[in-house]
Amino acid sequence: MNNDKTGGMNPQQMQFIAQMLNYYDKHGEDKLIQDIFNNVATQKKQGKLTNEQIKQFVKNVSPMLNQKQKAKLDGLVEELLKM
Repeated sequence: MNNDKTGGMNPQQMQFIAQMLNYYDKHGEDKLIQDIFNNVATQKKQGKLTNEQIKQFVKNVSPMLNQKQKAKLDGLVEELLKM
């Protein structure tokens, strides 16, 4: 049995994740949401992400969210689908 708690990640990957967690801990949820939205919008504009892929992501993630989070996600997705 493998007791490795890093999930097979190398030290650089672990450091990057720790930095990201620290960054968003300091800057908050709104910054995280803004960064994700901007990244998805950029990928969509570049043709790397389709509306169907966005809808599938929402379908997969929604069951894990509370009502407030679902409402926020729905609003963001509505904007993304119009792009």
